[in-house]
Amino acid sequence: MLIVVIVAIAALFAVERPELGAPTVIGITQELGKITESESVIQTNVAVKNPNPVSIGLESVEAELFMNDEKMGEVSSVSSTEIKANQVSILKLSTKIDNHKIRDWWVSHIKNGESTEVRVRMNLILDLGLTKHEYPIELKNSLTTDILSDFSSMPGELEGIYLGPVQLKLNSMNSRFGEVTEVETEIITSIVVDNGESIPISLSEYYYEIVMNDVTIGAGRVRANATLAPNSATTISLITPLQNDKIGEWWVSHLMNGERTAVKLKIQPVVEITGKKYECLPIEWAGEFKTSILSALTEETIFNNFL
Repeated sequence: MLIVVIVAIAALFAVERPELGAPTVIGITQELGKITESESVIQTNVAVKNPNPVSIGLESVEAELFMNDEKMGEVSSVSSTEIKANQVSILKLSTKIDNHKIRDWWVSHIKNGESTEVRVRMNLILDLGLTKHEYPIELKNSLTTDILSDFSSMPGELEGIYLGPVQLKLNSMNSRFGEVTEVETEIITSIVVDNGESIPISLSEYYYEIVMNDVTIGAGRVRANATLAPNSATTISLITPLQNDKIGEWWVSHLMNGERTAVKLKIQPVVEITGKKYECLPIEWAGEFKTSILSALTEETIFNNFL
C-alpha cells in the first residue's frame, strides 16, 4: 500500500512539473526612456514566444551595453517575470547609461576616427520546470560620425576680410580633429589666406567659440605668431580646443533632440599691421550631424543561433 501511495505522488508531480519546451526570442526593439543630467535610460522590448500550455517564469536577466569596449550601463529593472502560455510576451528591460562615462566614450570615438562599435550582451535565464535554460543574445553594430564635414568649405558668401585700407582673401579652409586627451579635444582649422598687399601682416591672436546644441563646448583666446607674407598666400592652422568635461551635457541635449546635433564654430582673428592691431569680423561656420544609436541596437529577426 505504501509503495502505491509513493508511486501516485511521484506521478502527480510528474504531471504538474513536466519538462517544458524552449521559448524563442523573435525580436528586440529599443527606445529612449527618461533622460537626466546624470543618466540616460534605454527601454528594451524583448519579444519572447512561449510554445507551452503553461506560463514560464523569467528567473533573471543580465544585460550590458558597451561602446568601443567601454561599459556604459547595465540592466536596472524588468517589467515582468512571466512569459504567458501559448503566446508572445514582451519583456520590458530598462538599461541605465551613466552619463559621466560619456566623456570616456567620446575620447575613444574620436581617437578611433569617429567610429564606435556598439554592442549589447543579454542573457535570459528561464525556469522550464525541471530545468533552467539560458539564452545569450548579442547585438552588434557600428556607429560613425563626420562631425566636421561642414567645416571644410567656405562659410556662406565670405570672400575676404577687410581691415581698414587692406583686404585679405580667404582661398580655402579645412577642419580636422587633432590631439585628443582626457581633458581636451583639439579641432585644427587650416585656412589659406591671400595677402595681396605689399606689406606683411601678422596674426597675433584669435578668439574662438564652439557650440553644440546650445552647449558651449569650448571658448577662449589663443595667442598666435603667424605672418602673412606680402603678395602671397599663406596657410595658417588655428587650434580650437573643446573641453571634454562638457561632453556629458552635450550628450543629454543630443538624445533629447532625437540624436541630432547642430554645431557652430566661430573664430575671430586679431591681426597687426604696421604696429596697429585690428579685430577682424568673426568667421562663422555651421553644420549638423546625427547618430542612430538605438537603431544599431534593434533586431527584429529570430535569433536562430541562440535557440
